[in-house]
Amino acid sequence: MTVKELITKYEPYMVEMRRELHQHPEISLQEEWTSARICQELESAGISYQVVGHRNVVGVVDSGKPGRSIAIRADFDALPMDELVDLPYKSKIKGAMHSCGHDAHTATLLGCGKVLNDLKDSFNGKVYLCFQIAEEVGAGADEIVAYLKEQGGVDEAIAVHVLGAEEVGTMVLPDGAMYAGNMGFKVTVKGVGGHGSRPDLAVDPLRPACDILLKIQAIPVNRHDPFETVVISPCMINGGTKNNIIPEACEIEGNIRFFRVGEGEELVGEIARMAEQIAAAYGATVEVSHSSMALYPVVNTAESAQRGRALAKELGLTVLAPPNPNLASDNFADFLQAFGGFYASFGAHSHRPGTSGNHHNPTFDMDEAAMPLWGEFLSEYAYRFLQ
Repeated sequence: MTVKELITKYEPYMVEMRRELHQHPEISLQEEWTSARICQELESAGISYQVVGHRNVVGVVDSGKPGRSIAIRADFDALPMDELVDLPYKSKIKGAMHSCGHDAHTATLLGCGKVLNDLKDSFNGKVYLCFQIAEEVGAGADEIVAYLKEQGGVDEAIAVHVLGAEEVGTMVLPDGAMYAGNMGFKVTVKGVGGHGSRPDLAVDPLRPACDILLKIQAIPVNRHDPFETVVISPCMINGGTKNNIIPEACEIEGNIRFFRVGEGEELVGEIARMAEQIAAAYGATVEVSHSSMALYPVVNTAESAQRGRALAKELGLTVLAPPNPNLASDNFADFLQAFGGFYASFGAHSHRPGTSGNHHNPTFDMDEAAMPLWGEFLSEYAYRFLQ
């Protein structure tokens, strides 16, 4: 059977799995049930697998013949929100929802695994089916990449993401930069607490914190090359417990989006220098810490992306002109940094009344008709890559 015929055969399975996963979402770093279900499905399909790191699952479709290897990734964490639309397969877990399509990524990759396992006698080398935890909080990818390197590495890594804003049958696959890197930061301003009636006997951390927030947000305009896109977004500020108590500390948290490797750390350094000087002017002190949500920007290998676009057109997909690089982030970048390959987006806009294609929104839904399209694309690409 051909890839297309097998995808058609397994399409009901993929839709059924997506709906099961959708009803049982687990937020990042809590994906125990989902990880176990993936293992059960791989075992049922006769595909060997390893649990890697903190509940990632990597299946291996091995042809038993020497050749190249390719990794296909799907993430499977959900988000901490309640689903608002009464779908037939609505989330059964309060405070958790698959509002970014990771359930569909995972269900489709399980279908691809079945397709490629059925075809393994007709290609060479290996396919690694990489099911990743906690993409939303920047975890999981590094553990799988380390595991793949222990196995000798792969020749290419590929993945797709559902694109709720675009119609079924469309795809975006640019050369070069696609998504930004993402560095989280936290600035803790420390003062001396006191009574609101005597600010002269205290060191108020709120005023320097407000000043710091405004100044660091202006770094991309005033202290950075205007021809290199960066965004600094302070998104949280917390301090104080009562209207007549000057607090001991105030915290600012936010994120930095960037497209040049290493720029996240450089900008954290700039934030720290600026924050220290501003705090000192008020008689306060600061501590600045950071965490990598996506250490690298997502950068597609041009040759791989070109092959992907050619295949997409052959399969009858409409390849949209790539927009400007998106300032969203995804730590699939770790795979691309290590092995090269591409990340593509597939249109899956839902026209169901009351739903939207807005990712991370409690009304998010997608058209499941897109799943066999990207399932065929991924399976066919891997199959041809291993000829």
